[in-house]
Amino acid sequence: MTSTPAPVLDIYKSIAHITGAMLTAAQADDWSKVVDYGKEYCQSVERLRNLECVEPALDSAARGVKYDLLVQILDNDAAVRDLAMPQLKNLSQMLGRMRRQQSLMLAYQGRTPSL
Repeated sequence: MTSTPAPVLDIYKSIAHITGAMLTAAQADDWSKVVDYGKEYCQSVERLRNLECVEPALDSAARGVKYDLLVQILDNDAAVRDLAMPQLKNLSQMLGRMRRQQSLMLAYQGRTPSL
């Protein structure tokens, strides 16, 4: 089947661009930008989901372009996740320390005689 692939492929190109920008922001340690791009990414994926439901099938050339874009998107996503893992590990450690401090505080409060 042949179709005009522009709308679907345009969204894939946009998503590839967004994930590239997310990667650049993550490399610059600008996690608030990563979050902002993440919101834009989600909106684009939703638009794509709605459009792909009604669009006819892509021809083989368009499927090849789509495949290349998907590989780029997944590569960018994996790189961002790799960069985010130390941040997530730090966050997990901080939460663990906070939980231990809270547990200690509650334990000591439970042992304090009430007057």
